[in-house]
Amino acid sequence: MQIRSLLSPIAIALAVCTMAQSECSEYWKSAPRASDVRFSVNGQSKGASVQVGVPTELNIIIYKGQDYRISFVYDEKIIGDHVVARIIEKVRGPKKPSTSGVKGQDGQVKPTFEDIKKVIWDNQDHDMADAVEFTATSTKRIAVELTAPGVPEDPKDAKRGRTPSDIGCVGILIEHMPTPAIGF
Repeated sequence: MQIRSLLSPIAIALAVCTMAQSECSEYWKSAPRASDVRFSVNGQSKGASVQVGVPTELNIIIYKGQDYRISFVYDEKIIGDHVVARIIEKVRGPKKPSTSGVKGQDGQVKPTFEDIKKVIWDNQDHDMADAVEFTATSTKRIAVELTAPGVPEDPKDAKRGRTPSDIGCVGILIEHMPTPAIGF
């Protein structure tokens, strides 16, 4: 009897989490499309549930010779009136040399590698824009990083003992088209 009473709340919690995740998975479809009809929806578009204040990344590959438009949509009741968005290029590079580490048969320290992150666009530098367009000059992997600030807490809710939800839906719509030829 005790096992049933314990399993029931766990099953309910799992069902709620699963419903929230599936509810958010298609959220990117509600993002406004590009005004240029040459843009096509990219299969890397995605929606997810995110926790307020915790950065989350969507890793994608962009291809040389393509123009991209990346836009963000979010549940303003939970996420707030904007998201902090950055596009980060990830490059594999050597770690700074050190005297300790793995030594080869010749006694020399072997280089070790790590992902080096380079911010190539930050919406905080662009009036918290919800979209960005760019041309890929080379094929590379990038990460679209979003952080939800959350809605300011209402003092009335605190007095009543209610806390705002800290998990909401976000969507990242990725569109692409071949880079138009310009010039002579």
